[in-house]
Amino acid sequence: MQPEDAGDPMDRALLIGVSDYRWTDPPHGVPGKLEAVRNNVPVLRRALVRAGVFADGDIVPLCSPDFAEAARELQRVAREARGLLLVYFAGHGAIPSGGDELYLQLRDAQVFAGEHTVFNAAVSFSDLMGTVLATSRAERIVVVLDCCFAGNAARVWEHFEDKRRVVLLMSVQANHRIDAGDPATPTPYTENLARLLGEEGGTTVSRLAALLRRRMAEQKRRTLRNEPWEPQLRADAGAEMTLGRKGPQVPLLSPDNPDPAPAAPDPSPRPRRRLPAWTAAL
Repeated sequence: MQPEDAGDPMDRALLIGVSDYRWTDPPHGVPGKLEAVRNNVPVLRRALVRAGVFADGDIVPLCSPDFAEAARELQRVAREARGLLLVYFAGHGAIPSGGDELYLQLRDAQVFAGEHTVFNAAVSFSDLMGTVLATSRAERIVVVLDCCFAGNAARVWEHFEDKRRVVLLMSVQANHRIDAGDPATPTPYTENLARLLGEEGGTTVSRLAALLRRRMAEQKRRTLRNEPWEPQLRADAGAEMTLGRKGPQVPLLSPDNPDPAPAAPDPSPRPRRRLPAWTAAL
């Protein structure tokens, strides 16, 4: 591990995949186990390394952690990161009746309807953003959520004061539940994310989000409401973030530019280097 005063910024990634849940029976259990999520962390970890986003030693994998372990590792990686910090969660997501918060449910999660603390052993997205990420000295922060109701996190992100350095990728639009898919494969969103990272090698987050949305549409994915499954992105206007090697510089997504065209490939080989924290959008 590098010392905190090292000249080269430290990158850190925390990949949390919760496939096994301790309590799944009524009245307080979560809806069930998520066998497909068991495949997510190793697949995404390999994709991030191959794309040059992280060195393997920069990635912390957590498979079905309980609340205490997840909270401890979240705080640690956020404290250590100085360059890029990526936090990924796959598992059960839950929302209160108003839909204005998102809870990421860990292995020991339980639900107590009608009580002051409804979602026990779950990390609220407000706490993740306002307590953990707000205090990190990372230059760039990417949060990736692959869970039911992932899009509800956008409401929290919009009220975050320091959101210019935080990009939020969400597997589905607000108030929608999704199917985890075949237990033998990763979940659909994470499988596509990993494949695109491998195909692109290096890319901007906005382009990655556009390609994810296009690919899910081509696969005719549907939410459990039987509506089109639409991955979401939240990024501060006027700034762009590059992931991996030789990421093409393209504009952020906007209503006027929902699907940016691929940038022309650069024929000249370049040595691997750390990219600037932020680059202006074209």
